[in-house]
Amino acid sequence: MDDYSTELQEFERQRIRLGSLLDEDPAKAVEEARRLPVRSSAGQILYTSLKASTLIDAGSATGNRKAIEEGIALFESFRETDPEDAGSHYNLGNGLVALADLQPYQGFDWYLTTAEARRKARWLFQHAASRDTEGRILSRALTNLGNAFSKAHRWVEAYDAYSRVLEHDGKNGVALTGAAKILLRCIERGIGNAKTLRCVAARHLSAARQHPETIKELVGSRAHEDLAKLFEQPAEAGTPPDLRGATDYEKFVARYRLALSPTIEGLDRSLKRWDSLRIRSFTEPVSANPGVPALFAMFNVLKSDFLAARYLAYQALSEKFTDSGFYSDTLDYAVYGVVPSTLTLAQRACFDVLDKIAVATSECLAILRSEKVYFSNRWFRVKKGQPREWHPALRAEVEAGNTAIIALAELSLDVEKEGALHEKKAYRHASTHRFTVLHDMGSEPSRPSPHIEHCGLSEFRAQLIESLQMARAAVLYFVEMISIHEAIKKPTVGRVGILEVPSHHWIRGEDDDTTRLLS
Repeated sequence: MDDYSTELQEFERQRIRLGSLLDEDPAKAVEEARRLPVRSSAGQILYTSLKASTLIDAGSATGNRKAIEEGIALFESFRETDPEDAGSHYNLGNGLVALADLQPYQGFDWYLTTAEARRKARWLFQHAASRDTEGRILSRALTNLGNAFSKAHRWVEAYDAYSRVLEHDGKNGVALTGAAKILLRCIERGIGNAKTLRCVAARHLSAARQHPETIKELVGSRAHEDLAKLFEQPAEAGTPPDLRGATDYEKFVARYRLALSPTIEGLDRSLKRWDSLRIRSFTEPVSANPGVPALFAMFNVLKSDFLAARYLAYQALSEKFTDSGFYSDTLDYAVYGVVPSTLTLAQRACFDVLDKIAVATSECLAILRSEKVYFSNRWFRVKKGQPREWHPALRAEVEAGNTAIIALAELSLDVEKEGALHEKKAYRHASTHRFTVLHDMGSEPSRPSPHIEHCGLSEFRAQLIESLQMARAAVLYFVEMISIHEAIKKPTVGRVGILEVPSHHWIRGEDDDTTRLLS
C-alpha cells in the first residue's frame, strides 16, 4: 500500500472519530481539531478542511466564538488560493452563519447586527451551488441557503431553495422537512389551500422518514431528534395538485412556482383568474379622502407588471415570437432579435416590480416622501461610520412584529452590491443603460466594448427564472406585510365604516356576479 493510500485511511479514521465527538462532546472535538496534523502536500487540503469544519461545527455547538473564527480563517485562506472552489465557499458560509447565530437575540435589531455576516453567507451558498459542477456541494449549499432564508422570514424563497434541492437530491431529509415546515406554516396562517398544502407536506415528511441518515449526516443526531415531533404529523389523504389538461403556460407557471396566488404550491385551475392574490382589507382614518385607497391601484399595477414579465419570459423561453427583423452577424455566436430582447425586457420588469413595492410600502404606512424611494433605500438608514438602523418610519412596525418587512429588507440587501442577487440586478442595469448581448456559445465578444455586457444565453435564461421567483416572493411578502399591518392596527381602531371594493372584471362586464366583491 502506498503512502497516499495509508494517509487517506488515517484521514477517514480521524473524520469518523471527530464526527462522533461532535455529537458526544463538542468541546473535546474543538481540542482534537486544533491538534490535527497537516501532513504531506497531498493530504494538506483534506486535513485542513476537516480541521476548519470541525472548529466551526463544534464551536457553534459550544458557543466558542474563537473556534469558529479559526475555522473561518482557514477557509478564507482556501478561497484566496482557489477563488472558484465550491467547497471552501460552502464551508465559509457555514462559518459566517455560525458566527451570526452566536449573537444574542435581543429583539428585531438582531437582524441589523448580523446583517453583513448573513448576507455574505447567502452569497457564498449561492456561489457554491452555481460553481459545483459535480453536484457534490450543490444540494448542501442550497439547503443551507433555504435555512438562511427561513431564518430571515423569507419563507417563499426558502421553499424555492428547498424545491431546487429536491430536484437534484430527493433524499435530502433537511430540505424535505424544511419544505414541509413552510407548508405547515402557511396552513397555520391561513395562506393557500390547506388540503393541498397538507397533502404535499405529508408527502415530503414521508420521504424524509425513509432517509433519516441524511438528516443525521447533514445536521447531526440532535437535530434529527428535534424533528421527531414534526414526523408525528398525520398523513393527509389525497393527491398532489393535478395538472393534467393544463396548458403549456400553466405547466410553466406551476413548474417554477410563479403563480400570484395565496398558495406557494399548486395551481387552482378551477378559477378563471387563478392569479388570485389580492389585498383583502385596508383600514384608513375617517379623515381620509373619499374613493378607493390608492394602494389598490398600486397593487393592481405591480401585480400586472409581474404577470406581464412572467408571460413575456414564457413566450421568449418557448421562442414563440415571430421576428421580421434583419440583423448583422457579429461572428461571436451572439443571438439577436425579438426573443433575446424579450428575455432582457422581462428581466428588467422583475426589478421594476421591486421599486414599485418600495413606493407602495410608503403609501401603505403613510411615509412622507422626502426622498426618491427605491427598493434599495426604503428599509434602512445607513450613515457613514455608524451601524445600520431601521428606517425611522418602519421601526415601530418592525418592533410590533411585522416580519414581512424584515423579509423585504433582507431581500434588498441581497440585491445590492456583494449580495447573492446582485448579478441579476446588474443584468437589469446593463440592459437598461447600456447593451446586453446574449450568446448561445460562450460569451466572448468579437470586439470588446465598455458599453456592452455579454452573457451566455443558457445562463441568462436560468437567471431570468430566478428573477421571476424573486419578484414573486417580494409581491407575496408585500401582501403579507399589509395583512400583518392590519392585524397590528386592529386593536386601536374604533368604529369603522366599510367600503366594498368590487372586482374590476365584474365592473367591466367581463365576469359574472359571483366574483363581484374582492374585499
